[in-house]
Amino acid sequence: MPSKLLNFYGRFAPSFTAAGFILRGLPLQPIGRAFEKQTWLVTGATGGIGRAIALGAARRGAIVYAVGRNPEALASLERVPGVKSLKYDLDRVADNLALAEHVASIGRLDVLVNNVGRLEHAYKTSPEGFESTYAINLLGHFALTERLIELGALRDGLIINMASGGLYNSALSLRRLEQSPAKYSGVMAYAAHKRAQLALSDKWTEQGVPAYTMHPGWVATDGVRSSLPDLNRHLGWVLRSGAQGADTALWLAARRPAHRPGALWFDRAPRSAHAYPHSEAPEVEPEAIFAKLAADVAKAAASSSAA
Repeated sequence: MPSKLLNFYGRFAPSFTAAGFILRGLPLQPIGRAFEKQTWLVTGATGGIGRAIALGAARRGAIVYAVGRNPEALASLERVPGVKSLKYDLDRVADNLALAEHVASIGRLDVLVNNVGRLEHAYKTSPEGFESTYAINLLGHFALTERLIELGALRDGLIINMASGGLYNSALSLRRLEQSPAKYSGVMAYAAHKRAQLALSDKWTEQGVPAYTMHPGWVATDGVRSSLPDLNRHLGWVLRSGAQGADTALWLAARRPAHRPGALWFDRAPRSAHAYPHSEAPEVEPEAIFAKLAADVAKAAASSSAA
């Protein structure tokens, strides 16, 4: 194993794997109050962390709208009491806006979990012409959440943005959000998307909707197996379960702690969002990120209307 990779695993594995979750004593600590009479919306809910969040919330009494696009996985979720499935392609701005309208027509939301996302190593475009991971990791989250806020569906709710330790690789960056095919780095694009989620959480909290960005730890998911094969090969035996990855999301929803600007929530506590000095100085102000996202949502909406 290369020494750089060995140092990386040695630094983070004790905390980010199942070992860290257990050593912090979290299995013995109650999450908090139940979620009776609450309504949740969980994106990327057909597998991994998203499925675990949906199931965990439903078991605690919530009505959970689980969003995905795999019919078989959605049908499986439908069999769980309290879970209702919704099929949308969330790499499309149009579908995110339609989802917001549909959910707002049902009533208020107590919790929105922006969980859907992926890491790709090859450049691809979304159906609307955006780089595909930018579309699903960030642009779709922005479109869905902003529209729900505009419609008043989150006036008494909260937002949980699912990030990852991948954000440690990048400062807040505009140029990395949507890269060209010639210079594409999926790892750096993913890092920039996750870093931008922190800025969005601060923005939405300032608008009156409490928002948190969280790190689930290193979790055994299909995404990790396909996108991070080295991590899975070396540490697959000690990666966290989906339920362990979902734990902090459920805890945040139950406890609703005070917002900490710029904090990354991990294992029920606010942590520094910086593991390396190079990520500390932002390349741009957050407003530049928000402006690009708003412009791209408007562009996609206009194209959809014209079609």
